[in-house]
Amino acid sequence: MALLIAVSFWTFAGFKLIKTAISAKPFKTCARVLAAKYENYKYSDIERVNDSSIVAYQNLYDVQNYKLRLSFNIPDKYIFGDLEMNALNLSDTLNKIYMNFSGGMKVSRILLNGSEAVYTRSDDYIIIDSKNKTPKSGNISVEIKYEGAPKDEGFNSFGFKNFDEEPAIHSLSEPENAPLWWPCKDLTTDKFTSEVILNVPSQLTGVSNGLLQEVKDEPDGTKTFYWKSNYPITTYLVSIAVAKYDTWSDTYYTADSSKKMNVDYYTYPSYTEKAKTDWKHTVSMLDFFSKTFGEYPFINEKYGMAMIGWSGGAMEHQTISSMGYTLVTGNERFEDVVVHELVHQWFGDAVSPKTWKDIWLNEGFATYGEALWEEHINGKEAYFNTMKKEDYGHFQGTVYDPEGFIFGPVVYKKGAWCLHMLRGVVGDSVFFNVVRTYYEKYKYKTADTRDFKNVCEQVSGTDLTYFFNQWIFDGSGRPEYKYSWKYDDFMDQKNSGFYTMRLNLRQTQEDDIEVYKMPVKVIVRTDKGDEEFSFFNDMRTQQFEQPVNGKPIEVIIDNENWILKKIEKEEYKDKN
Repeated sequence: MALLIAVSFWTFAGFKLIKTAISAKPFKTCARVLAAKYENYKYSDIERVNDSSIVAYQNLYDVQNYKLRLSFNIPDKYIFGDLEMNALNLSDTLNKIYMNFSGGMKVSRILLNGSEAVYTRSDDYIIIDSKNKTPKSGNISVEIKYEGAPKDEGFNSFGFKNFDEEPAIHSLSEPENAPLWWPCKDLTTDKFTSEVILNVPSQLTGVSNGLLQEVKDEPDGTKTFYWKSNYPITTYLVSIAVAKYDTWSDTYYTADSSKKMNVDYYTYPSYTEKAKTDWKHTVSMLDFFSKTFGEYPFINEKYGMAMIGWSGGAMEHQTISSMGYTLVTGNERFEDVVVHELVHQWFGDAVSPKTWKDIWLNEGFATYGEALWEEHINGKEAYFNTMKKEDYGHFQGTVYDPEGFIFGPVVYKKGAWCLHMLRGVVGDSVFFNVVRTYYEKYKYKTADTRDFKNVCEQVSGTDLTYFFNQWIFDGSGRPEYKYSWKYDDFMDQKNSGFYTMRLNLRQTQEDDIEVYKMPVKVIVRTDKGDEEFSFFNDMRTQQFEQPVNGKPIEVIIDNENWILKKIEKEEYKDKN
C-alpha cells in the first residue's frame, strides 16, 4: 500500500477512524504527526483482538475457494451478497465453524453442506454449529446470504462515490477490514482461490481479481461481471472496483516470449489521458522486476490498475492494483507509486505476511523497489540519492512489530533501508540471490521475518543474527559515529613513500543498541589516488590501521551511504 496526500490512522479504541489531511509527498509531515500521536503505542494495542481459542477453531479448517456474488443499492450505499465457501476439514473435533463478519451486516440464511445451518453471531463472528457432521479430510460447504451498508473503518475501506456524474464503488480491506463487507476466515495464513461476481448498472464496469470469465446482460438491464482467480490469495487482497471506466490494454511478454499477458487499465474518463502518461512504463517495469525477482507471479492471469475514489493513496490488490484518483496527474509525479504497487505483487501478494507484525516485508520491499527502478533507469547515483531521500533522520520504534500506526515510515522507509544495508553487507550477487530465493520459496504462501532471515543466512552462508536484531527486531535507532585519523611514515621509515593510516571510530549513540555491528567502507584519499578498504566495526571504540601507497589527504567513512547513521569528525587522540 502506498499512503499519500491524506493519511488515515487508527485510535486506540477498536479501529475507530480519525482522518488527518496532510499535504506532503509522501510521508515527511505524516511521519511527524503519527510519531507524536502514537509515540507509546504498539500495533498489538490497537489491532483487532483475536481470541486465541477462536483462532484455534478457525485453524481446524482450510479454505479452498470463495465464490462471492454482489449487487448494489447505490443510492442507499447498500450491498446484497451471496457467499459460497468451500473448505477442507482438518480435524475430527470441528464442531464450530467461526467466520469473521461485521455485526452491523444482516445475515438472512446460512446453509451448511446444503442444509439449513444452526448459527449464532457474537463479537463480529458468525459461529456455525457443525455438529461434527463433517469427517476429517471431508469437504465443508457454507453458503451465506447477507446484506447491509458496510462501515468505513479505515482507508475508505468500502466507498460509494461519484465521478464524471456516475457512481463509483470500491473496497480496500487492508489490514483487517474484509469482514466489513464479506464473511470470511480473516487470517492471512489461509490462502484460497476466488470467484467474484458483480452485478452492476449497465453503464458501469465491475472489476476484480484474476481473469474475466464472462460479461452477461441481465433481463433487468444490468450487467454481471464474473471474475475468477486460480492463484492463492488472502482475504485483504480481494478487491472490487465498480465505475464508468475507460479501459485499454498493453501486452507483457515473458523473457523467453513463451507467454504473453494482458496489462489492463481502468480509469474514470476525465482522467484517462493523464493515466496514459502516468502509467505508460508499466510493461517496462514488469519486465525489469521479473528479471530481478523472478517471473511475475500471476502470469497466467493479468496485471492491471483500476482507479478508485480513495484520495489517500493506492493498494496492491492481487492482479489489479487500486490507484487513488489523486495520484493521476499526467506528469508522472507519482510514478513511484506505480512501481510500489507493482512490486507488491511479488512481496505482499504472492508472498504474504504471516502476521501484521511482519508488515515491513510488504512495505519495505515495495519501497525498496522504487529505489531499484531508479537505479535501473537512471544509474547508481540515482539509486543512492533515492535512498538518502528515504532517510528522515529518525524513525519511531522497531521495524518488526512496529509501534502505533503500522503503515508509518518505519516499515516503509526504514524497512527499505534494512534491505539496502543488507545488500551492502552481503554484496550485490548474494543479495539478489537472497531475494529471488525468498520469493521462490514462499511464493503463493505466507512468510514472517524469521523465514526471511533464514533464507538470508542460508544463501549468504553467514550468521546475520546481529544484523536482524539491531536493525529489525530490537533496534529503533542508528549508530552515531565520531571518527578521527592520522598517518605516519610506514614502519617509521622517513620518506619511504608508504604510510600507515590510523583511524579511530567511536559509537556515541544513546539508544537500545550499544554497538551497531557493521562492515564499514573507508576511502583514503592520497596524493597518489584513492584507496578503499572495509573494516568490521564491532566495538564501541575501535582503532583500525591500514598501510597506504600515498600520503593521506582525506579519510571518508561510508562514502556511498550503505549505513543508516549519523557521523561527525573529531580531533584525533592517541589510544592509551
